[in-house]
Amino acid sequence: MDSHGLPWRQYRSVHLDFWDGLRLLPGSIWLPIVAISLLGLGVFVLNEWSVDRIRIAAESVNRTLGMQNEVIALRSQLVDLESAQRGYLLTTNSRYLAPYESALPDLQVISARLRSLAANDAEVLEHVTRLEELRGTKIAEVTASVSLTQRGDRANAMAILRTGEGRKVMDQFREQAQALIELLDTRVASLRAEQARSLVMSRYAFAALALLTFALILLVVRLFVSDSLRREEQRYEEEHERRRLEVIIEDRTRELSRLTTHLQSASEQEKADLARDLHDELGGLLTAANMDLAWLQGRSVTMEQEVRDKLDELVRTVTEAMQLKRRVVENLRPALLDHFGLPTALEAYFDETCKRAGLQCRTTIPDEIDPIPQALAIALFRVGQESLTNIIRHAKARNVEMSFAVEPGGYHLVIADDGIGIDPERMRSSHGLSGMRHRIVSLNGSFEIDSNPGRGTRLDVLVPFASPEPP
Repeated sequence: MDSHGLPWRQYRSVHLDFWDGLRLLPGSIWLPIVAISLLGLGVFVLNEWSVDRIRIAAESVNRTLGMQNEVIALRSQLVDLESAQRGYLLTTNSRYLAPYESALPDLQVISARLRSLAANDAEVLEHVTRLEELRGTKIAEVTASVSLTQRGDRANAMAILRTGEGRKVMDQFREQAQALIELLDTRVASLRAEQARSLVMSRYAFAALALLTFALILLVVRLFVSDSLRREEQRYEEEHERRRLEVIIEDRTRELSRLTTHLQSASEQEKADLARDLHDELGGLLTAANMDLAWLQGRSVTMEQEVRDKLDELVRTVTEAMQLKRRVVENLRPALLDHFGLPTALEAYFDETCKRAGLQCRTTIPDEIDPIPQALAIALFRVGQESLTNIIRHAKARNVEMSFAVEPGGYHLVIADDGIGIDPERMRSSHGLSGMRHRIVSLNGSFEIDSNPGRGTRLDVLVPFASPEPP
C-alpha cells in the first residue's frame, strides 16, 4: 500500500500491461484505419459535392418555374387588357375599364419580377426584352383606342381596332411567350435530370460511407481490449492523484484557516493598541492644546479682533479633531464593547450610525445578560459593523432591524433591511462577506444570508457559547 492507501503492486502491474499491449499492437491495424479514414473523407467530400449540386439545381428549378409563372401571368394580364378594350369599344360601358385599369400596374410589377429573375441569363433575358417591347406596343394601342373613345371619337377608336395591328401584336406576344415557356420547360427537364443524377451519386456515396464505417467498427472492436487497459490505468492514476490532491487541499485549507484566524486576531489586537495609543497620547495632546487655547482666549480681550477670530477658529479646529479622534477610536475598538458589553455596544453603534445615515433603525436586545467572552463579542460586533456598512453603501434601504438574543444554542444575531438585495454573483465574490463568514465559522457558528432582489436582505448568525481554542 502507498501513502494514500492504493495497492501499489496491482497499480504497477496494470501500468506495465497497458504499455506492453500498446507496443505489441500491429501496424496492420493502424494502416487500415488511416486508409479507411482517407477514403471516408473522400466519400464525404463527394457526397457534399453531390448535395451542393442538388441544392443548386433545386434553386435553378425554382427560379425557372418562377419565370414560367410570371410569363403566364403576363400573358393572362395582357389578354384581360385586350378583352377590356374590346368590351369598352363595343359598349362604351365604363365598367369594362376596371380590368384595364387594374392590369396596367400589374403588368409593370410582373415585368419587373420577370426581368429580375432573368437578370443573369442572357438567352432568357433576350426573350423577356422582346416580350416587354410587344407588351408596350399592345398597351400603347389599347390606351390610344380607349382614350379616343373616352373623348367621344369612337369612329377612330374602332378604326384602330379594325386595322388588326393589335391582333398581330398579340399573336406575336403569344408566340414569343410560348417559345419562352417551352425554353424554360426544356431547362426544367434538364435540371431535374441533373438532380436525379446527383441524387444517385449521393446515395452511392452514402452506401460507400456505410461500408467504410462498418469496416472501421470492426477495427475499433479489435482495439477495445487495449483501450480498456488504458482506461483502467487512467482510472488508477486519477484515483491516486485525486487522493493526493485531497490531502494537499485539506492541509492547505487548514493552514489558510489558521492563518486567517491569526491575522484577524492580530488585526484586532493592533486596532486595540492603536485605539489605546490614540486615546492616550493623541487625546492628551489635543486636550493640552485645547486647554492652552482656552487660556489664550481668556487673555485675548486686549488683542485685536482678527487675532481673537483666529483663536476661535483654532478652537473649533481642535474640537473637530477631538471628535474625529473619538470616532476613529470607536471604530477601531468601541469603548462600550469593553466597558458595557456586546448588546449595549451593538445598540449604540446601530442607533448612532443609522441616525447619521438617515435610516430608520429598530434594535432588540435583552435587558440583562451574562458577560460574553471577548473573542465572541469582538467577532459578533465586527459582523454587525460590516453588515451595517454594506447596507449603507449598497442596499439603498430605508429601514434596518437588529436583534440580539441568548438562546439555548448560543448567541443569536439577526440583521435585516428592506433594500434592493444582494446580487448572487456579488454574494459569491464579496471579500467582506467571506471575512464575516470566516469569523463565525472559526467560532463553530452558523452564518446564513437570505437575499432576494428587491426584497431586502436578512443576515442570521448563531454562535455557540463555548469558543474554540485559538490555533
